[in-house]
Amino acid sequence: MQMMGSSFVRTLIILARPRSHVMELPVGSGVLVTRGMWFCALLWFLAVTCQSQPLKTEGLKPVTRLQPHLGTFVSVTVFAEPNEANLAINHAFDEFIRVDRLLSVHREDSQLAQANAGGVVKPELKSVLNHALQISQQTQGAFDPTVRPLANLWGFIKKEGYRLPRSDELKPVLDRVGYRKISIKANRLEFAVKGMSIDSGGFGKGYAVDCAISVLKKAGIKNAMVKAGGDLRVMGLPPGKKYWTVFIEDPQKKGNRPEVRLRSGALSTSGNYENFFVEKGKRYGHLLDPRTGQPVEGIGSCTLVAPTCLESDAYTTAACILGVQKSRELLSQRYGMRFILLPNKGVAKTVVMGKFPLQD
Repeated sequence: MQMMGSSFVRTLIILARPRSHVMELPVGSGVLVTRGMWFCALLWFLAVTCQSQPLKTEGLKPVTRLQPHLGTFVSVTVFAEPNEANLAINHAFDEFIRVDRLLSVHREDSQLAQANAGGVVKPELKSVLNHALQISQQTQGAFDPTVRPLANLWGFIKKEGYRLPRSDELKPVLDRVGYRKISIKANRLEFAVKGMSIDSGGFGKGYAVDCAISVLKKAGIKNAMVKAGGDLRVMGLPPGKKYWTVFIEDPQKKGNRPEVRLRSGALSTSGNYENFFVEKGKRYGHLLDPRTGQPVEGIGSCTLVAPTCLESDAYTTAACILGVQKSRELLSQRYGMRFILLPNKGVAKTVVMGKFPLQD
């Protein structure tokens, strides 16, 4: 997910059998949360509240709350006594507000915006940016936090004015993209090309999820899930259960939704099948290769598991851009990443890398 809130990604989270007890959150893109999105979210929340009641395992019921943050909807589910759960959930949502002040590119007072403008890079921001740039290096630039100028050129940021850029337009924009052109020296960002900046869209939501899980743990919560758009992380297990169950949306809309059994860690889905446009019969999706400036072809979505949500957020974008062969060589064989690549139209094969926790 190169851009924060850049695409619709749907994931079904199931806390217990039977399968009729399903929590579903369709999450949208953009910085503003519309009235219609709130209505959909309310319906989802009511469904979760009603369907969660049969879960009485070991006397604990899930407490789930929903709020808009970082251009999407965030859900926090906690298994604890109601008072304890709600207090912990408040702290979790506070972390999303704090991370917004840290990493948002939509507010001039965020630490990242100030650092992009020449301000001091404070310790937490420095740590997060170094991690993101390390992933850029490991993925040979497939994940790149400087890609925003390309997305603007194609019209994917505002989801309007989609256009095919001319080659003479593409080259000067590509000159302002590239993680190798960034360095952090004396607690300042240095860019090799004027007009460059770092965008947290490919890792910001994931980092916020990690921070929320951390404060839940400090609050004494043992079993919880935090989900922000297509990024989620779990802690512990639903009481009496052996795993959390996640259904991945089918990019081809054929009803074939792989079931993932997640016991720990984080999971992210990046898709190229919601934010796109068609020009002269050809489909162009919002996932752009930072090295060429061109949209990714063939891959409909990637779902990847990792220890942290920052990692799953960034690596899943990289896997989509690298494609099947390079992902196998680089992410699976070299770094032991586990993920599943679902095809777009015209590509028939689903590819599973590593010991991905699919249902047998």
